[in-house]
Amino acid sequence: MNTIDKNAQILSYLQVDITLQDLEKKVKTSGNSPGIIKTVQKTLEKIQGKWKPVALFQWFKFEIDKKKKLGRITQKSGNFTYIDLGDSIKFLEQAKYVMGSTYSIGQYLDIESANASSKGNLLEAYLIDLIGLTALEKTGDIVKKNAENQARNLGWGVSPFLSPGSVHGWKLEEQKILCSLLPIGRINVNIKNDTVLFPLKSIAAVIGIGPGYNSSEVGSTCDVCSKKNQCQMRQDCYL
Repeated sequence: MNTIDKNAQILSYLQVDITLQDLEKKVKTSGNSPGIIKTVQKTLEKIQGKWKPVALFQWFKFEIDKKKKLGRITQKSGNFTYIDLGDSIKFLEQAKYVMGSTYSIGQYLDIESANASSKGNLLEAYLIDLIGLTALEKTGDIVKKNAENQARNLGWGVSPFLSPGSVHGWKLEEQKILCSLLPIGRINVNIKNDTVLFPLKSIAAVIGIGPGYNSSEVGSTCDVCSKKNQCQMRQDCYL
């Protein structure tokens, strides 16, 4: 059985490509709107490759304190930290280890979006944000693959993707605790007093692995929600 490296892993110089087809899937127009699609293409060409994806992840031993109803994360040093995942803790009931991660695409697109907005180019500002979110999503896919690979090497499965501030009860305030376990400064990410990550297009998350999971691919908590077909908060981006 393979072992788990508990040192922080930095993923830099990541290759994250975005195509016009990627964006067309996320842009909802009334009928055929070649004008908007042309604007999408022009905006993408303007900022293509300006995002700078980077990520870090680290593995921690994990268990649930049933009395406190909190997750207990054990660090490499042997020290442990309690984390309150709210209702989301049910997704880690089978976890033996969790991957804590933070990833970002840098701040260039945030600046460009703000500049476009200040000039009244609201559609361009929106599209730059959409491109940024797509780049962030694809960066997250790389992080998820690392979790899936580790689980597969151990003959285990994986939990859904969990992030503070989600609709499943993990409060955004807990992001401070999660980030305190990770050397986020090494990828030029920091956390503000209001618990918001900077650059803005950054995410902190955990993924659990363990022999009790059936899935070999990291999914969304939306996939197992009983209200997924009626929910208006599905994570799709539309214009």
